[in-house]
Amino acid sequence: MTDADKALFLVVTIRPKLDKLAEAEAQLHRMQAASLQEAGCVFMHLTQAVDGATDTWTMIEQFTSRAAWDEHMASQHNRRGNAELEPLLREPSELRLFAEK
Repeated sequence: MTDADKALFLVVTIRPKLDKLAEAEAQLHRMQAASLQEAGCVFMHLTQAVDGATDTWTMIEQFTSRAAWDEHMASQHNRRGNAELEPLLREPSELRLFAEK
């Protein structure tokens, strides 16, 4: 199995504007619902720290492969969703990619 065939995991740190928390959360849930309809999206969970700052969130995602994630990133709903999310953020989201060992 090549790296391209392995599952791809993502951890996305999201920092919404403090006066736009509800709007950002609603937008992220819309994006999540659309993404979960994709064949290559295994899971996508919006989380926040239990014992820390509640104004920084983490989206934890799994796609079946790098190609599935690339397809997701190119999708119309994802491009539109990110464009609508961008003005609700304090800074760009931090994206980290992981492959299973």
